[in-house]
Amino acid sequence: MGTVHLAQFRAERRANTLLERIRAAAGADQLALVQALILDHALGCAEFSANDFRDQLPGDLPHGLLGAAVRGLAASRTITATGRTVPSTSPATHGHRITVYRLAAAAEELAHAA
Repeated sequence: MGTVHLAQFRAERRANTLLERIRAAAGADQLALVQALILDHALGCAEFSANDFRDQLPGDLPHGLLGAAVRGLAASRTITATGRTVPSTSPATHGHRITVYRLAAAAEELAHAA
């Protein structure tokens, strides 16, 4: 049982390292732009996935930045996974499943207070 947890830990650590490299390569401005688009979209709907706003992103974004931005918002608990997945509409992903998110309650309260 411990081996499974260790393997999962190592996989998550590799993924997080890769995401950090993507974020660093993109620069703060591009990451901020993508996260702002995500949050703007999240305020207008109950649930969302990357499929919902991918076409609104600039075409020159570094590969993987959208996923890195989403994971960063989830890690900061600004958005939260619903437990559901949907097939990706991005041709590059060949329809693999992606997570459906919603705005976290605390973030939603802050947005409506502003």
